[in-house]
Amino acid sequence: MKLAKIFCATLLLILAVAISGCGGGSTSTGTGTKTVAVCFPNTTESWQRNGDSLTKFLQEEGFDVDVQFSDTSEKQLQQVKDAIAKKPGCIVIAAIDSGAFVNVLDDAKKNNVPVISVERMLLNTDAVNYHAGFDGAAVGEGMGEYLEAALNLKNGGGPYNIEFFAGSPTDSGANVYFSNAMKILEPYLRSGQLVCRSGQTSFDQVAVAEWNSANARPRIKDIFNKYYTDATLNVVLSPNDDIAGVLLEEFRAAGKPLPLISGLDGDPAALERIKNGQQTFTVAKPPEILAAKCVRMIKSVVEGTQPDINDITSSDNGVLIVPSYLCTPQIVDNTNIGLYLK
Repeated sequence: MKLAKIFCATLLLILAVAISGCGGGSTSTGTGTKTVAVCFPNTTESWQRNGDSLTKFLQEEGFDVDVQFSDTSEKQLQQVKDAIAKKPGCIVIAAIDSGAFVNVLDDAKKNNVPVISVERMLLNTDAVNYHAGFDGAAVGEGMGEYLEAALNLKNGGGPYNIEFFAGSPTDSGANVYFSNAMKILEPYLRSGQLVCRSGQTSFDQVAVAEWNSANARPRIKDIFNKYYTDATLNVVLSPNDDIAGVLLEEFRAAGKPLPLISGLDGDPAALERIKNGQQTFTVAKPPEILAAKCVRMIKSVVEGTQPDINDITSSDNGVLIVPSYLCTPQIVDNTNIGLYLK
């Protein structure tokens, strides 16, 4: 997925595509009941917006919605167990810990409760019927290609100092974003056009536990103190908008010039930072797009028809390839910020 492909479309065009008719897919196992259980994280603002959008769209379609948010994996596991016990028509899960649901989802399968994973693939279980989310490979490639173009690396730009941050190790999508961004950027590390003075370039070294932006503060301070007392940090690959905001706060606190910096989610605060020239760009995942696709998928599952699927090859959860609908993310920077700011 190339940068141009995810850069050009306007929000109105995408929404029109997102709510268009359904095509073929895998056979569903719906129970017919109009109750839908939704279990989402509450770890970032974007998840609240996703949950609110999905609830609104489902209610408009006549569903009863039991939505639960959680800030810990343990609490979310209990919420999922409680939801399965009520035997809803479908349970929709965005996991805090993608690998934590193997045993509990066995109960969903035994009780014929269809399971849809959202954004974060549920790993190592055969109880997942479908997956809906944004294309994680496109997110990472878009980040990498944006920085490649902004720094003119293809034409020999550099050298630039760069540091890396990634998402939570318990989120199955975090390494997808990071590895696909690094696929674009690693050749420039090898050529010396990009220089990582800390040497911290592996996912394990740069992951931010639980996507908690506060967990990024000690590391960026350490990086400043050890590697940039006499050098400028030009570029930061940040895995989302919350973490980008914290990193920019630390740049200002240290009296350092702001870097080119990425983000993810299209949070309102990040859009304001882009407008004000503080954050370079974000990869937006508008909740209305994901909610529209989720609702159509849920409706098909509950009614026992085939949902709209556009990916049957790449969504491997370690046990099976999960039939998926992958939405297209959107690059937002100062050239198109007006389309996204309300």
